[in-house]
Amino acid sequence: MKLIDEIIEILSSDSPDLNTALFKTKVLLHRLGEKELVPWVDAELNGYPTPESVPKYRVLSVTVLGNISNIRFYYSEQVLPVSHLDERTRKNLETRHLTESIAALESFAKDDSTLAITIPPEIYHSLSEGIDTGFNLVRAWGQHSPGSMLQVINQVRSRLLDFVLQLSEKFPDEMETDKIKEKSKEIGTSEIFKNAIFGDNVTITIGDSNVQNITNTIIKNDFESLANELRKHSVQEEDIESLKIAIDADADALEHRDKRWGPSVRKWANNMLAKVTEAVWVIELSVAGNLLTEALKAYYGW
Repeated sequence: MKLIDEIIEILSSDSPDLNTALFKTKVLLHRLGEKELVPWVDAELNGYPTPESVPKYRVLSVTVLGNISNIRFYYSEQVLPVSHLDERTRKNLETRHLTESIAALESFAKDDSTLAITIPPEIYHSLSEGIDTGFNLVRAWGQHSPGSMLQVINQVRSRLLDFVLQLSEKFPDEMETDKIKEKSKEIGTSEIFKNAIFGDNVTITIGDSNVQNITNTIIKNDFESLANELRKHSVQEEDIESLKIAIDADADALEHRDKRWGPSVRKWANNMLAKVTEAVWVIELSVAGNLLTEALKAYYGW
């Protein structure tokens, strides 16, 4: 296909224009009838809505630095110890989720070594506990390694190129327009895309499109429509059967008056989230919580 060849040419050039390649990819996905894949392209072009929604290749490791002093000495850009902090605080300080658009990252990449990540002053007291007695923490910030922004950009370029190269092998040079969508389904474009962009066995949802789709596909008090939606997100049959038992057990639950799950459904949902943390259910934790909440709300009609 000519459009696929154009995208390959852009991505493989010495000075690739990622924005143009992404826009052309958006057009390509629409022509292939794969609109459900477009949110990733939109997120790369416009930025991701929340830190939790970014793919792993946009998550950077951060070193916590600071300026410290006592009555005699002043030391700049010292690596600050964080091992004494609680796990949540330490993770927040040592991780950066890049939600910005690809154009913004390209701008940052011109000199990303100067980009400091602000650490709020209210954290200084906790950070100071890891410093030698007698020194005061004057200022603290986070900094990722030089070249990290460029590496993320190269990841987007490489993954997108892998996708279109695989498509080029499966699509003939010339094809009638009305047969393109049929061919796309035949070769499994959706799976090719997900594997090339996110890797094998990864489920990812961007923005609120998932919520809207759930609302549209689940019918109030129709368990089969709920079950079908859960199957789309790799929920196992035994877990779906357990949910049916839980819903039946909670039929007269008082919590329903306040639009809350009954005890059996609540226990089932907690068990499902536990399966995410144990990697038994392969889905992002934030996506799983949102999926279960919206699916059950749609089923109960709340």
